[in-house]
Amino acid sequence: MTKSVLNRRTMMVSALAMASASACAKTTKATAAVADLNLFVGTYNGDDAKGVYPLSYSASADTWTIGQPAAQVENVSFGAYSAKHKRHYLLNEKDDGKVGAWTVADGAWTLTSEQSSQGSSPCYAALSKDESVLAVANYGGGNVVVYPLSDKGELGAPIANRKNSGSGPNKDRQEAPHAHWVQFSPDQEHIYSVDLGTDQVLAYGYDAAQKTVGDQVVAFQAPAGSGPRHLAFHPNGQVAFLVTELNNLLISLKKNADGSFTEIQQAPLLPADFAGKSQAAHIAVNAAGTRVYASNRGHHSIAVFETDGSGALKLLQIAPTLGDWPRFFALYEAQKRVIVAHQRSNDIVVFTLNDDGTLTPKNQKVAVPRPVFIGAV
Repeated sequence: MTKSVLNRRTMMVSALAMASASACAKTTKATAAVADLNLFVGTYNGDDAKGVYPLSYSASADTWTIGQPAAQVENVSFGAYSAKHKRHYLLNEKDDGKVGAWTVADGAWTLTSEQSSQGSSPCYAALSKDESVLAVANYGGGNVVVYPLSDKGELGAPIANRKNSGSGPNKDRQEAPHAHWVQFSPDQEHIYSVDLGTDQVLAYGYDAAQKTVGDQVVAFQAPAGSGPRHLAFHPNGQVAFLVTELNNLLISLKKNADGSFTEIQQAPLLPADFAGKSQAAHIAVNAAGTRVYASNRGHHSIAVFETDGSGALKLLQIAPTLGDWPRFFALYEAQKRVIVAHQRSNDIVVFTLNDDGTLTPKNQKVAVPRPVFIGAV
């Protein structure tokens, strides 16, 4: 009898524990609801485009809404956000380029400081890890400029201006240097830039404590005429992926101890039977470092690759983006969404980010004139 009673009691306690665990699991699941998104879209100003446009996503309704533009924030081709300073550092891509520090509250954008980009057509900006320094690449000027930020996040006069020289074999696109990307290395020991005009990845030694920038050295010489555009690091910091605009390749690179790169693998971004004209554009690596994405303007697609910390590449998918000229895209892994900005068809198209990293169209599209960049507010 005693043994029987103890067994029944044990069973009752176990059942209560299981019920409690189940309730906790449900509570945890409920509190881990997918977050909404508050974004903005940068455009090239003109008769149809009026500056930056607010773009919001409701996770519960699975809907996207575009708002009224802020016309004073002009020609935003790229930007970087500082959580420390609560400022957006936005580029004004024009002949006399500008970089501005902006705050935004209740949809109102306020310019708090501004500097010349020291070159024409600024196209990429990046913050140091401690968010005390900003680097800018000028496509037209072929130079990289580095700015200190004050304790409040305001832009100071440049501390470095590194201008490249040379050209490439493509006389239409490589008549001069064209800096198209800039970023601080994960270890903060270098600033890297990618020059489309000279087929180079360039490196500048960086002293984070002293905030000094060294002389330019060639970290990697890309194939002649390839026109490298953007680079993205693997989360391990020892592997990088380079996308080439003019010959549509994805090149994986190993980072060496001296800051230079050695090629690991080349992979085409386009189908073998594609005979049209196309130019690769944006690149992104997922948070786990298992997928690399690159967009194709002309073929109008995103190529999806499997990868790992070794830099090996395996093509998984070339997904049509259902628009014209996918200049930029953004991954939102928590929401399982990828959104693609089409500069020429004037829209943003939404995709489901599947568990295997491939893309499936959501049949959702938002009209935006000449979108070229997407950032989080």
